[in-house]
Amino acid sequence: MKESLKKDFENLLSFQSKEEELDFQADLLAMQFLGLVDQKMERNNISKKALAEKIGTSASFITQLFRGDKRPNWSMLAKMAQTLDIQFKVMTDEMIHTKIDEANKGYDTKSVYTQKPLRLKKQKSNPSLFLAEEPPGKDDY
Repeated sequence: MKESLKKDFENLLSFQSKEEELDFQADLLAMQFLGLVDQKMERNNISKKALAEKIGTSASFITQLFRGDKRPNWSMLAKMAQTLDIQFKVMTDEMIHTKIDEANKGYDTKSVYTQKPLRLKKQKSNPSLFLAEEPPGKDDY
């Protein structure tokens, strides 16, 4: 039974064709954009019906977009962004990791200063890892 369940699960996560995989990725991208639109709508207390009116489409079309039945085109996303005052920025994983690496440069040298006032009795630590090698005892605080 376990083997059968495992195979079924693996089949769910596999694609029958390259087109099916690309469709999945396109749906995922659409949902990422629409997720940001939905967050902004919630923060500003804007209903899907109100959004539809503001961008000149039907409420049923907006519902279909958010359910994943249809994908928004770039023009539709631009209208949503303009209406909700959203500025979409697109970054690849590589770009994100580069920014994180740049932000972390020199962090080890800065961390030495931040650790000094927080040092506990008998604490041994590696400033570059921020991991305590010896946990503090009950009376060490």
